[in-house]
Amino acid sequence: MTGKLDGRRIVITGAASGMGRDIARLFAREGARLALLDRNESGVREVAAELSAAAYGCDVSNRAQVDKVVAEAGAALGGIDGLVNAAGILVTKQFDELDPESWDRMLAVNLTGPYNICRAALPMLRAADKATIVNIASVSALMPMAGTAGYSASKAGLAMFTKCIAFDLGPKIRANTICPGVIKTEMTRYLWENPEHTDRAEQRVALKRLGETDDVSRAALFFSTEDSGFTTGTELPVDGGFSWR
Repeated sequence: MTGKLDGRRIVITGAASGMGRDIARLFAREGARLALLDRNESGVREVAAELSAAAYGCDVSNRAQVDKVVAEAGAALGGIDGLVNAAGILVTKQFDELDPESWDRMLAVNLTGPYNICRAALPMLRAADKATIVNIASVSALMPMAGTAGYSASKAGLAMFTKCIAFDLGPKIRANTICPGVIKTEMTRYLWENPEHTDRAEQRVALKRLGETDDVSRAALFFSTEDSGFTTGTELPVDGGFSWR
């Protein structure tokens, strides 16, 4: 590894599994000091032990809990100069079957959650010489798909939220969004464990494969380093060439 994150102090949500866990592993290899958050407290503590990171059980939709945990994380790290909001949930239902509870929960976790984390960390981000915010949205933020009214709304809102805070918080704080396509995680297991569904999904993208978590973690690394030093308020699709077709 190249030590691109040496000296950085970064909070990662959704770090017990999937994209968040892989981002944490890459960032640790690149020298970052990490505070890892997840609702799955035992899972996030296991990942943190592997990486010598701090771990906190936290529901990002719970503002009081986020305020407490982020303050503790900042104290443990000696400040915060980076965020990666990877916590998210997906419920796929046609709109006439989309219950209010699922709608509310997706917006609470996928959109209000990143707001809560950014708001709680803002004084520490502003105290840093330079800081970065990376929000994990979805290709569903960029194009409509059947059965994703709630999920797409939450992720499109996250992308616009990121653009707005990029204006409000620059020039010291940069904020960018990653929009993954179908990535092989627990959330999409129902798809990639079914050969028929996998083949159909692969044929819809230019690169003819499903995404891996390290495809997303490398993009998160790019947005968290000076490799992207003149980039803020933008969305990067990591989708194998799906959203532009």
